[in-house]
Amino acid sequence: MAPAVLVDELDRILAAVVGAAQAVIDRPHPTAGSLHRLHRELRRLRTALGVWEALLARPDRARLAPLDQRLKRLARLVGRIRDRDVSIDLLAQVDGARWPPDEAVRLAGYRTRLRDDARTGRELLRAFLRAEQEAGLFSAVRAEWRRPGVRYRSRDVRSVLSEAKGQGEARVRKAHRSARRKPSVGRLHRLRIRVRGLRHITDLLDAVDPEDARPLSAPVRRLQRDLGRLHDLDITLDGLAAPLRETAWAEALRGERSRLRGTLLLELEQKPSPLFATRRPRTRRAAP
Repeated sequence: MAPAVLVDELDRILAAVVGAAQAVIDRPHPTAGSLHRLHRELRRLRTALGVWEALLARPDRARLAPLDQRLKRLARLVGRIRDRDVSIDLLAQVDGARWPPDEAVRLAGYRTRLRDDARTGRELLRAFLRAEQEAGLFSAVRAEWRRPGVRYRSRDVRSVLSEAKGQGEARVRKAHRSARRKPSVGRLHRLRIRVRGLRHITDLLDAVDPEDARPLSAPVRRLQRDLGRLHDLDITLDGLAAPLRETAWAEALRGERSRLRGTLLLELEQKPSPLFATRRPRTRRAAP
């Protein structure tokens, strides 16, 4: 498979990033959904860039490094604002309960502060996005894979994707074993990141080489979802100041975290599920 196939997909992913970034810039108060889309598309772009980089000769790989660092910095900024949005949503889920009046006031006050922080973060993000846009970040990224005279280490996209997929599988299995032995917060978070990374690779493989692509299995997708929910609860609870941690609504969130963690630990103790779904055979059209 020639690099042109991957280049076309890179163009599509970058267009999605640019569209998502513009949607955030254009709105004085970008929605949580628009930030989520931008965050997701930035991760997809960095995954595809990693595969593209593996095709290149060393001098051309070095050209990508500073651009990828700028994309990484941007993705982290979006991620921090997204974490505030998630905390606001989680606190909204406990806001309707009947808490003692003083605890209800503290909950409302804390949610207001988080909303103020999220609003300030959005303003900084829009300014940062606009600055990177005017500095030509996205056009510079696209110019790298559209530049004449690109030097390749390999032109076989299929083999590079297969290698990336194999490395992703190995990382997931290693993180799974590690989390199974000692399910600490850090190890569970690492497992979530590894599963998400493998999912991005399989999505990319499906886009450029669907004949060889298989999606992650339903149990693995469910594991990613539950690990994500656990991470969101960890972020929210860890962000509470000491006096707020003693409230009944904080205890309710800890209870949810404990139940979810228990479910995850039971899953980890079982025999690992297949990482990929069984490929469904393609149906052949009946002869006319």
